[in-house]
Amino acid sequence: MRIRGIGSVGTNSGIDPSVGMFIDGVYQGRAGMSVADLVDIERIEVLRGPQGTLYGKNTAAGAISIITRRPNDIFEGMAELTYANDNRIEARGMVNIPFGDTENAMRVSGYVVNGDHIYENEFNGEGLNDANKWGLKARTLLVASDTSEWLLSVDYSEEDTDCCGIGVIDYNGLSVLGTPTLNAASEAFQQRLVEVNNGSTLNYNSFEDTEAISPPAADPFDDNYWINSEASNKVTVGGVALEWNKEFEDNSSLTFINAWRNYSSDSFFDGDFTAHDAVTGSTEVELDQYSSEIRLASEAGNTWEYQVGLFGYYSEFESLGTFTQQQLLVDKISLLASIYPTGTKNIDDNLYTTTSAAAFGQATWNISDELSATFGVRYTYEKKEREGSQITTPDQPPGLAINLPPIAGPNYFADVQRSDTAVSPMVNIRYFVTEDVMTYASISRGFKSGGFNQRREAILPDGSSPTGEFEEEIATNYELGWKGSWLDRRLQVNGTFFFVEYDDFQSQGFDGSTIKVTNAGSMESYGTELEVVYLPIESLTVGTALGYTHASYSDFENGECTIDQQFDKAFIENSNPLGLAPGLVSACTQDLTGEQVDNVPEWTVSSFAQYEIALGDNLNGKIRLEHSYTDAFLLDVDLDPKLENEAVNLFNLRFSLSNANEDWEVATWVRNLTDEEYFAIGQDIPVMGGYMGVVAPQRTYGATLRLFF
Repeated sequence: MRIRGIGSVGTNSGIDPSVGMFIDGVYQGRAGMSVADLVDIERIEVLRGPQGTLYGKNTAAGAISIITRRPNDIFEGMAELTYANDNRIEARGMVNIPFGDTENAMRVSGYVVNGDHIYENEFNGEGLNDANKWGLKARTLLVASDTSEWLLSVDYSEEDTDCCGIGVIDYNGLSVLGTPTLNAASEAFQQRLVEVNNGSTLNYNSFEDTEAISPPAADPFDDNYWINSEASNKVTVGGVALEWNKEFEDNSSLTFINAWRNYSSDSFFDGDFTAHDAVTGSTEVELDQYSSEIRLASEAGNTWEYQVGLFGYYSEFESLGTFTQQQLLVDKISLLASIYPTGTKNIDDNLYTTTSAAAFGQATWNISDELSATFGVRYTYEKKEREGSQITTPDQPPGLAINLPPIAGPNYFADVQRSDTAVSPMVNIRYFVTEDVMTYASISRGFKSGGFNQRREAILPDGSSPTGEFEEEIATNYELGWKGSWLDRRLQVNGTFFFVEYDDFQSQGFDGSTIKVTNAGSMESYGTELEVVYLPIESLTVGTALGYTHASYSDFENGECTIDQQFDKAFIENSNPLGLAPGLVSACTQDLTGEQVDNVPEWTVSSFAQYEIALGDNLNGKIRLEHSYTDAFLLDVDLDPKLENEAVNLFNLRFSLSNANEDWEVATWVRNLTDEEYFAIGQDIPVMGGYMGVVAPQRTYGATLRLFF
């Protein structure tokens, strides 16, 4: 999830999300906790820029708040059935049950999704990337009095899939470990060796020379993949939340939310992304989080309005990762073969504990009907603890120190902690030029605490083990904008100009061997957003949202190297690919100052047109066309030009029929109408050399039947 281009990939257990996700007021500690379908949504709020003076946990880039519908005193329900290509069946439903003549009620929703595999593994003929998940959610409203109520929410979701098939973009790449590329035309690797010492830097053999097999052509957008290890992903998410709302005689209100949530994930993957028996990996994580929040808000409409609150959060996040090198790979690196003749396994075992407490509030002074000023502040204390270990099995022989993350290294144990505090102010001035046009100017500050990386890192030049620690991130946002409507509210135009400065920006990337967080000295992001919705005639609605974002590092001298740069550092400058002793191979960095941030397209456009027409006395038709454009951008933090997502145009089309009361609806639809090919994620292939990508959804189509009662 990204807002204005800024977000965090959720593959490192030690880093917090840059964009906060809240569901019914409860903070979700990991991005994967939003994997469940939400059937019964009332509204979605997207808050751009730093947040923290109104509710919940502080966020540096923004927040997404999803509110589901509350139980009410009317018996009602909904049933929905969808059939899509790849034999995908989706069923969703909701029922609201009043408890007699009281205001007490329960609202239950659920879903089931099942679909065939969308890819085939050429190596064994088995399928990859199927759909198999289900979930339930119940919300119970108990009205204690005219001024007091309790709202209990319970939910559970489960997913179990043969996921994920990851496509090879190009086999012909270099490797930090010096292993060859997979096909016979490994020109990049061989040429680099010839250029230096006539190839004497490294002793290697081709994989296919030994195995007598060659990979298929690299085509990540083909539906056929080529791996020899299991691909599986099991996820469960659930929790309980109890909310108490109390209204006082002066019309102020008190809200108290207590919640427990659990998230677990167990995944297994082919670490070399090929059918060569080289590397396998697995990751198991389990998070238990507890949060409490209390807010007091004044009545709206007075000269002074206020809201104050306290927030507490505690979590225990266990992670267990394995990275196993099979004998085949070890044989290719002659020194490793002599030390680990049967292969190696690196195990990272960590327990991350987070304790967070905050006090926040804001006050609005309504100076006149046209002018108001809002002042807010948040104080945050956050403590991070890591207990963990990095173990290589079998043990290294005495007197040797292989420094080769993530394959091997000296065993070490971590018991470290850090604490951060931050004061995050906010000022907003709002002025109504007319009754329908509002302008504003705001300054706000966000905060994201520091932490500790999950995976093995190279031992330090002095021979000590790294803690993987990174510093806190501070974001300061400056914004000017307006919101307005014209033509009897048939035309709505909103616009924003923003500038955000990040100090110690937490840059997360994959360096060819491990995923880690590195602090950039500073990063700046500026741009503009324009949103237009227009009703030219009663039956037609059109809209567009235009965004321009320029995000670049203003200070990042220790940026992550590309694979080519790391190769040159290890083999050419140091002539020591395996790091036989501490400090013999210094870390590779590049100066990214002035360069654009990865995964941030400069231009984005999202547009739609919806036309409604009466087809009879009791039959209505609706057609909706959507288009989105995303500019080209680089996929990895090292800004390797070989990992570029080209500009993408996506089209969605939907046609539906319903009766006048909208008691039922039948719809046909297609997403990604032109079957555009692009990536959701891209990175280097570890160990083997090359580049891989997670393919974004291809063209899907189907029909949906929805009934209301």
